[in-house]
Amino acid sequence: MEAGTPAATARPASASGPPPGAKTHPTLTWPQILSFAAFVIFVALALVAEPDAGATVSNAELREVATFTMFLIGAMLPSDALIRFGRNLLFQNVDKPDTKAKDAPATTLAQWLAFGAFVVVVLATLLAKISGDEFREVIEVARVLVVALLPSDAGIRFGRALYYRSPNTPAPGAAQLRRV
Repeated sequence: MEAGTPAATARPASASGPPPGAKTHPTLTWPQILSFAAFVIFVALALVAEPDAGATVSNAELREVATFTMFLIGAMLPSDALIRFGRNLLFQNVDKPDTKAKDAPATTLAQWLAFGAFVVVVLATLLAKISGDEFREVIEVARVLVVALLPSDAGIRFGRALYYRSPNTPAPGAAQLRRV
C-alpha cells in the first residue's frame, strides 16, 4: 500500500472511540449557543424597533445594538476556539483524558460576563430612558469590555493548557483543569 492513500492513512483498528464523522449531529458549545442567543435577542429587538418617534427602540439604538451583537459574536467564538484548541493539546498528554476533560468547564466566567453585558445593554435599551449620547457611551464601554475580556481569558486559558501540557509540569488535578 502506498503512503498517502486513504487506506494507508486510516485509523488503526485498535484505536478507541468512534471513527471521525461517526456522529450524526454536531455538538454545540455553550459559547456557540450564547452567540446564537444574542442573535435571536437582537432579531427580537429589531421586531420592536419602529421608525416613528414613539417606538420602544429607535433606529439609532438598534444600529448600536447590532454593532455590539457583532462584537460579542466576533469575540466569543474565536476565544472559545482558542480555549478548546488549548484543551485539545492538553488532553492529548493527560492520562484518562475523557474523565479529566469533564473537569474543564463547558464555558468560562468571562464568556458568561460578556453575554451578561449584552443582556444588560438590551434591557437598558428596552426599559431605561437613556438619552442618545449616554446610550452610545454605555454601549461603547460594553463593547470594550467584551473585546478585552474574551481574548484575554482565552489567552490565559490557552497558556495554562500549554503549561500543564509540558512534560516538566506535574499532571493537573481537577482544580487546575477548572481553570483551563
